Amino acid sequence: MSTTQSSSPFGQIIVHTMPEQTVSRRERSSSQALRRQPSMSQGQALEKLGRAIEYVYDSRVYRNCGELSPSDVEAVQLLMRLSREVFVECREVVPARTGLKLFLHKLWPERNAA
Repeated sequence: MSTTQSSSPFGQIIVHTMPEQTVSRRERSSSQALRRQPSMSQGQALEKLGRAIEYVYDSRVYRNCGELSPSDVEAVQLLMRLSREVFVECREVVPARTGLKLFLHKLWPERNAA
């Protein structure tokens, strides 16, 4: 898992990016977004984690006059990581067109060589 740092006037927050993706996801064009459909409990968890991130960040910035302590940054990073893990566990939605396209490629594999 790689990390990228954001330059924020309120402190450094490290955002963990997605781990290496599978071959089929790498072949996906950049215009096709990864769509996921959360269950009811996953959706509620994502909503609560998002609100918790906002609360910790906003309340600490205002309390500390614009500075985040290392423990505050760690708390935000932990909540962001948990949110990302819940998102990754959600079921991936494949558009009908893509499913049909894959089915047809399996029927006629010799056409894929061209």
